[in-house]
Order: sequence, then structure tokens, then C-alpha cells
Amino acid sequence: MTASHDSLLKRTLKLPERLEAAIAGLDEAQLDLTLGAGWSIREYVHHTVDGELMWEIFLRAILGQDGIEIPITWYFGLEQEQWGRRWAYGKRAVGPTLALFHGSTASLVELLRNIPAEDWEHSGRVTWPGDDKETRLTVRDIVLMHLGHMDQHTADIQAIRTFHYC
Repeated sequence: MTASHDSLLKRTLKLPERLEAAIAGLDEAQLDLTLGAGWSIREYVHHTVDGELMWEIFLRAILGQDGIEIPITWYFGLEQEQWGRRWAYGKRAVGPTLALFHGSTASLVELLRNIPAEDWEHSGRVTWPGDDKETRLTVRDIVLMHLGHMDQHTADIQAIRTFHYC
């Protein structure tokens, strides 16, 4: 493993703590606050974790079979808001989801710490909705995607907290 990989893994290991910090001090009612439209804080928590879990599975598939097509077309069949309703984002407690996130992230980091450095270049192929051309995503790309996804949704949560002064 390279120093760069180690740095990414240290940042990845902190993802659950970052999400918990984003919602620290909120009560159950505050978790349901929105900007007036769009997802609530609770829904962002579940979406963020479910997205990370889904991509963790794809990472494992890529490590096992370099160059595979990432099997995500089933997810693209619905809008994210529909997945949120079907997966009950607005109703579920956040505690079990955060506990799962801690364990799955620790497991993923342990896996990635123990693969050969060259396996970070293993990749999968995905065709995003609306694109005609496949995109190649390496293990490193997906780890960076995890970090960016957290940045995006902790900012969304902070915007809601700021709007409601909490």
C-alpha cells in the first residue's frame, strides 16, 4: 500500500464520525427538518449510508474480477426520491444505520489495507444514465467518490441546520 492509499483510508475510516458529527445534538423531530422541499436530515443520513454500502459491494466485485461491468442498472430504474420512499428513509431510526456504517467502513478499510497496491487500479465499468459511453472507475476512484459523497451530503445537512438555527 502506498502513502497515498494510506491517507485515503484514514479519511475513509472517519466517514461515519463525520456523518455523526453532522447530526450531533439533534433530537428526533429535528432529524425530520428540511429546507421546505427535498430530503430531511434523516433521509440524507440513510441515503448517504445506503450509497456507501452499495458501492462497497461494487468495490469487492471489482477486486474479485477486474474490468467487470458494475451491476447498477437496477438502481438507475428509479429516481433517488423513489428509492428513499421504498427504503423508508423518512421513517427509519438513524442509530442502526450509523452502527452498520461504522462496521462496514471498518471492514472495507481493513480489506483495502490488505490488498496489493496494484489492485487499487482494478476497475469496473458503468454507464451513467443519459450517457452512451461507459466510464471506467478504479478502486481509488470509488474511494474518492465515497469521500465526495460525504462532503456533499454533510453540506446538505448543514444547510438545513443553518436554515433552522439548530
